[in-house]
Amino acid sequence: NMRRKTLALLCVVIAWGFLMVPDTLASGMGKHSFVPDIPDTWVQIYPDDVDPAFQYNGLTPGCAACPGCNGQFSFFVKGGKTNNLVIYFQGGGACWHSMNCLYVHTYYEEVPPLSSFSDTQGKGIFDTKNPANPFRDWYFVYIPYCTGDVHWGARDVAYPDYLDRIPGFDSWTIRHRGFVNFQLVMEWVTQRFRMPFKIFVTGSSAGGYGAAMAFPYVREAFPHSQVYMLADAANGVVGDQFKNASIYNWDIQIPRWIPGFEDGYTPDMEVSDVFLNIARYYPDSKLAQFTTAWDNNQAFFYNVMLNIYDPSAWNNIFPVWCDWHARMLGYAHDTAYGARNYRYYIAEGEYHTILMSPRFYTEDSAGVSFAKWVKMMVENPLNRHGGPPGGMWRNVECADCPNPYGLTCP
Repeated sequence: NMRRKTLALLCVVIAWGFLMVPDTLASGMGKHSFVPDIPDTWVQIYPDDVDPAFQYNGLTPGCAACPGCNGQFSFFVKGGKTNNLVIYFQGGGACWHSMNCLYVHTYYEEVPPLSSFSDTQGKGIFDTKNPANPFRDWYFVYIPYCTGDVHWGARDVAYPDYLDRIPGFDSWTIRHRGFVNFQLVMEWVTQRFRMPFKIFVTGSSAGGYGAAMAFPYVREAFPHSQVYMLADAANGVVGDQFKNASIYNWDIQIPRWIPGFEDGYTPDMEVSDVFLNIARYYPDSKLAQFTTAWDNNQAFFYNVMLNIYDPSAWNNIFPVWCDWHARMLGYAHDTAYGARNYRYYIAEGEYHTILMSPRFYTEDSAGVSFAKWVKMMVENPLNRHGGPPGGMWRNVECADCPNPYGLTCP
């Protein structure tokens, strides 16, 4: 038995080294036997560059196409030096009602310009010149967010113009095509990558939800790769009206082969169930979440859900902050208890998102450097759940987590 274990371990190490250093294969097998020939600077890709006839659920890729908005979708890619890939989902709010889809926008409506990638110094995991960045040599795919559906949707919805603010129209159709766009990107990825050694599926805010729902599809597309998922500031505390009605506007593309998802999204399902069910179904993959203990943006969206008809109340998050905080903690703790391959990092403070921030390298309020915590997650291939070498990858939470304004919570 010991001899077999030693031989198996040796095979893993050899295979790992073989895939991790594709540049050394240039003389024998060709430099791009395992990795695609992609420029090491950011490149913008349009749907026609991938497949001019592409459709998913009868829909073509696109952005929300709100009044006066550019409805063209595209995504961004950057080459690397190792056979590893980051798939990042951009954040940017959400919308589910005429009030915040048409009138007071609470979502990004358009793809950012390519020029926004011209200088990524100080932008967290995208700062590929930072020696502390565990992803500095990886390939990158950046999926913009412009559909208001946390990358989950595949449905166009006509929202009524009940305030009569759009001249000549009784309603306006918003294209909730976030999952359609993801499927286009996956076609591009699977056409070019044979078998990445590691794939880090991640995203911030709305992109964190996108990463969670996309993870099973990436995992199925690359069954022989080590696939990880980290959701940044996407902890899923939602209001009842949203959960029971408005969320159906998006036609969530849930992975129905996973137990618990057979009937699609149902009103009794919490967003935390998405993380728990997926983690349980893929026990050999590591899944994680990051949030600050008093994330003001996540509390804001919870408040919007509770007060959708009154935009003047949206920014007053004090009445809901304690509730958001308590429910977030409960979801994180319950998910960790139910899935041994899931971890959380709960930091002190109220700021929103970390992956594209300098804080990625400085955050340590939970007792361990966040950058080191992520590195332990993705650089320890011989232990599924995170023991040495590389340090213990564990659940961490700020010890006191004081609220920013001295709130008295129940």
